[in-house]
Amino acid sequence: FRKDWLPQGLRYSVRYGLTCPAKLGDYQKASASTMQPTAMSAKHAILTCCDEASGWNAAFLMSQLRQRTDTRSCVYYVFTDRALSASTSAMIKRYATLIRCEDVFDLDEFAPDGPDGAPNPARESFLVLFALETLTRIHSKVLFVDKFSFALGDGFDALFSYPFSAPAAAVRHISSWTLAESDKIPAPFKDRMPAGCERALSPALLLVDAAQFSETGIGQAAIADLRSEGGTSFSALNVAFADRWQELAPRWNWPMTEQMAIIGAMRPLQLVNFLGGRKPWSDNIGFFDVKYLTEITAFLTYEEREQDLQMIRNNGFQPHRERRRLRFLEGWSSNLVQSYDQIKDYIDREDFIDGGFSPASKLDLTSDLAAEDDQTS
Repeated sequence: FRKDWLPQGLRYSVRYGLTCPAKLGDYQKASASTMQPTAMSAKHAILTCCDEASGWNAAFLMSQLRQRTDTRSCVYYVFTDRALSASTSAMIKRYATLIRCEDVFDLDEFAPDGPDGAPNPARESFLVLFALETLTRIHSKVLFVDKFSFALGDGFDALFSYPFSAPAAAVRHISSWTLAESDKIPAPFKDRMPAGCERALSPALLLVDAAQFSETGIGQAAIADLRSEGGTSFSALNVAFADRWQELAPRWNWPMTEQMAIIGAMRPLQLVNFLGGRKPWSDNIGFFDVKYLTEITAFLTYEEREQDLQMIRNNGFQPHRERRRLRFLEGWSSNLVQSYDQIKDYIDREDFIDGGFSPASKLDLTSDLAAEDDQTS
């Protein structure tokens, strides 16, 4: 694979009514004229990716984003790397255009399954990169949101109006929020980042300016990096962007780890991303706010997804786990203020392209606890 090789031309897909790259497995030198779509859509694209197991997550997210954006100016897409069941496909199509990757590009060439049929973990990363590469040839701006996200606020249309001076806008990865110098760039790809770079983007929400994305060849570079170096779309995109991106405030992509869920509970967050194994639909100790599960359950009930509802019941909180829940919360609260102190200066900045948190929403847990100590004594 070479960075200066491009997919062969563009073709019109009657099936989906959009312009798509030809099979990305067929690489050849292409002239600039063959790489230009006949007409760039004036509408913005909102995108996520899924498989069968996470199909309902993608449909739920798209239902949320449709309620929070102007549907007259946005087109909604869900890309999948394998055929979905009829019921899951029908559910997704009620909220977005469903694109099966084999109809657009040959993912098996880049991430074939193992000899025993085990799925290649790189498939999802390639899927995200190819989806971005596809839609940036059709839409002027593309917003990718990870399927395990939950929209809380309105104002998503404002994202498309922020001035772009870089190929993309994103929130820093949580590893770059701390004050410590040693861990700002994750070790697996730190040596491939520009000298002096002290930040990594989180790909859970990525707003891409198509013109600059294409001009700089970032999509092709990310695919090349993932193919040669391995890793994930997280490492490949950071290496390809090479620090050429603008920062959104963390309210647009708040990482919902145990500690961050507590720290962000009183802030006006726009979108949260559930990291790790603990998620509202598999929360057997009742850690997350019940509002997440309430809205998810209402959606699945409306969609008559009884199997998914049963999965949530089986993995959810049970009354006999109350003592375990309290022990868990007690353990996570022990160094909460220390964690907050490490990221406070970052999350309270005001030089993000969207302005950051409003002053009224900025919290000082350290001062609050000091005042409580004074009152107690």
